Amino acid sequence: MRYARLYTFPYWFLFLVILGVLLAISILTNSVYSNIFGQLIEGVVMTLFVSATSYATALFIAIIVGIIRSNPPDPPQSRQTLRRAVLRVLRIGLFNICTVYVNVMRGIPILIVLLVTAFIIVPAMRDVLNDAVLVGIRDVLGNSDIPDIIWRGSSPMTAIVALGATYGAYMSETIRAGIQSIPKGQFEAAYSVGMTYWQTMRSIVLPQAFRNVLPPLGNDFVAMIKDSSLLAFLGIRDVTQIAKLSSGRSFRYVETYAVTAYIYLTLVILASTLVNLLEDTINIERETPRLVRRLQALVPGKKKREPIVESFD
Repeated sequence: MRYARLYTFPYWFLFLVILGVLLAISILTNSVYSNIFGQLIEGVVMTLFVSATSYATALFIAIIVGIIRSNPPDPPQSRQTLRRAVLRVLRIGLFNICTVYVNVMRGIPILIVLLVTAFIIVPAMRDVLNDAVLVGIRDVLGNSDIPDIIWRGSSPMTAIVALGATYGAYMSETIRAGIQSIPKGQFEAAYSVGMTYWQTMRSIVLPQAFRNVLPPLGNDFVAMIKDSSLLAFLGIRDVTQIAKLSSGRSFRYVETYAVTAYIYLTLVILASTLVNLLEDTINIERETPRLVRRLQALVPGKKKREPIVESFD
């Protein structure tokens, strides 16, 4: 047991720290490394902007799709009103659309989604809007086309849509699993006090579901930062694109991509640290919400036991 720490010590972390310190010293003292770092730091803003915006878009999509897929439609009944029949048909159609979306987006590589969005979907939408929808607006404003910065295939908006749609499919399954992990008794208790489905979902289920699935959601944010390097295929000036252009001009591939890897590693470590701090904060405050405790008290058969007091008289 005396030498147990020698086997459990994180030598990989020590290696990364030493490597990071050596690269930091080279950036501060070597003019070549400092020049490369000064060029690449321009792309950090674009990388963080696209990653954060794409993650927010994916989370919004994941919440909606996860809620829909967590509640499959009931089988049709023989006798029901026209309103209930229409609502049931809408629910079945919406559920199937979300299911197709999840299966398709999870089966296509992110790079293919980026290329299809940039070179097929965006040009088609731009042509439709330029030819039909915005004719009256162009006549009033005197503009000949939609602003190119928005509808250009290599714009950041294209990457945000593609990454958000792809990660939304993956994260929706995480949200669905978190919602389905909540005991059904909490739904029944909420319905018994007159709460609707959406009130129950908003006030009781989703807060607990997010607390349960926070680690995988945090991992998705870290993966989003790394996958944002695919923006270079669209010519967007992120860290990878600037590194590719800089190394092509100077032929210093070793120095350029070493600094590039150092920047991405720093961003990932910072993001992982923030996620771990958030998880620790939530675990400390892991007390059951007050509203859930009140609803649990209404469920029959779960009476609180009185403490046993022994008398020694």
